[in-house]
Amino acid sequence: MRSVFRAGTTGSENKRLIELEKMKRDLEHQLQEMARTVERQQEMIAMAKRDPLTGLRNRQGIPELVDAALRADQEGIFFIMDMDNFKCVNDTYGHMEGDHVLTKFARALKGAVDANDIVARLGGDEFVVFSPEHCDKYEVRAKAQRIVRQIERRLATPGKLMRVTISMGIACAPLDGVTYEALYANADKALYSVKKAGKNGYRFYADLDESGCSDVAEDRPRRTLEEITSRLREKKMEGSFEVDYTNFEKIYRFMERNLAREHREVQCVLFTLEEYIGADDLLIQGQLEHLQHAVASSLRKGDVTTKYSPTQVLALLMDVNRENTHSVVKRILSRYRAEAGRDVMHVLCDIRQLMADGE
Repeated sequence: MRSVFRAGTTGSENKRLIELEKMKRDLEHQLQEMARTVERQQEMIAMAKRDPLTGLRNRQGIPELVDAALRADQEGIFFIMDMDNFKCVNDTYGHMEGDHVLTKFARALKGAVDANDIVARLGGDEFVVFSPEHCDKYEVRAKAQRIVRQIERRLATPGKLMRVTISMGIACAPLDGVTYEALYANADKALYSVKKAGKNGYRFYADLDESGCSDVAEDRPRRTLEEITSRLREKKMEGSFEVDYTNFEKIYRFMERNLAREHREVQCVLFTLEEYIGADDLLIQGQLEHLQHAVASSLRKGDVTTKYSPTQVLALLMDVNRENTHSVVKRILSRYRAEAGRDVMHVLCDIRQLMADGE
């Protein structure tokens, strides 16, 4: 028969076991608190790299992602863009509406790019997109056009004469740089070139030398008022008054405040080239030029016209009722079809009478 003896634990050993158990619980609690602190810090860092208005990456959040993508594969396309005359939106409709436009712009931009593209708002109305992939120039052009068109469609606001156009600069890696800083700087130069050329377009950094752009500002000699007015009278005005959209909007506002309140009829007409699948840029541009000429040459001296988008022309017809406007539109379309040749496109027309505020 064999006896088994178990050693009993003394009171001091029990106390030690209790202390060890408490130390274990305290350590686990500290580790949990440290993990929560690290998580909160990571959330704060992530929030610091996000734009609070749009939810996109911000100026601090995009460089590391772009540089990481370039280190993995030194190819990609960098787009930088902003809204032309965005200040007019804030001045006309207020900053709350301006923020709403920025939010819509961000959503439209996100929906226009590919899933693996990196999108950010750098501040104000300045946005960037980096596509970490190889694209030939034709594909990049198509993507730039897709971005612009989808954003402009999403930002169209019924009942408001508010049109946001986009200027864009494009830089390609590795040709134009292999870091975020280099691509940003070169795309920004291309954007500046677009702005100087009249806005509402896009340009590649690689094309700047070919474009003949110059940073030298135009300088006119000093003249007397008599000399200036004499020179102004030398140019005869034929057909309608053609202006850029910014001035068109100012004329619209002037008429809205004054002429419409005098019960003079002013018709606003929008001509839109119906887009065809497969139509390239040169074809569309050529047809728009035919349409612009048909509009400008068919209207009277008191009428006003402007290019509204790559496929649209706007016109203001003075002292014309709706019935006569239809006759004018028919004359314009007939002239366009005669000039457009075999590439003629279908033109949609929308007519609306200009009314004063509150009417």
